[in-house]
Amino acid sequence: MAYLTRSDFIFDDDSFHVTWQCHNQKWLLRWEWSKKLYYDLLLKYKEKYGVEIYSYNFMDNHLHLSGKLTIREAFSNFFKVVNAQFAKRVNKRLKRKGQVVMDRFKSPRMKDDDHLLSVMAYIDLNQVRVGKVTSPEANRWSSYNYYAYGTADPLITPAPTYLGLGSTDQMRQEVYREMVQAIWDADEEMNISHTYFIGDPDWVSEQYRNLRETLKAKRRKIPPPDEDES
Repeated sequence: MAYLTRSDFIFDDDSFHVTWQCHNQKWLLRWEWSKKLYYDLLLKYKEKYGVEIYSYNFMDNHLHLSGKLTIREAFSNFFKVVNAQFAKRVNKRLKRKGQVVMDRFKSPRMKDDDHLLSVMAYIDLNQVRVGKVTSPEANRWSSYNYYAYGTADPLITPAPTYLGLGSTDQMRQEVYREMVQAIWDADEEMNISHTYFIGDPDWVSEQYRNLRETLKAKRRKIPPPDEDES
């Protein structure tokens, strides 16, 4: 199979969901200082590279981020800079050498903000699912309290679809809390980390067909056809 790069399925102005693991699944995010370090690096560089962060959830050996990119190349450079700085400082603090972040992070493409909002609500429950906390509001290192209770968080740009949930902050927060609770009550798994596309089934199938054509073209070493705008 031809080598699959992020440019095969991520484009300018896309919404994204990013997840990466610490190298060899080491628990290098388990400390408060390491979580705060990554948070501060995201905050420092996001505007420079045109990246909006809609939501986040930091686990102990991996994390989730969702948001919107402006330019695909700048999006990749953003994570190169943030992850390199994070690795350098973690290694210095722990007096260790070697890799900290896995070489390639996962970043599936999402059809629209409606699906992004579902992903955000789902990842807000990650620490609850693994028993780290008993409720999502008890997790300091997620965006849940921003959306559910209006807690200030300078990292976050509010997701456009969230702003459409109601005409007041109170209404939006109530709907978001209900959405997260409904996902928890349903106890259903979403494939958000092991796929290239997130959306309704017909759209996902179409994207995979287009991706197969792109890979065939790469194997033939000819330029793939231009993607239809839709």
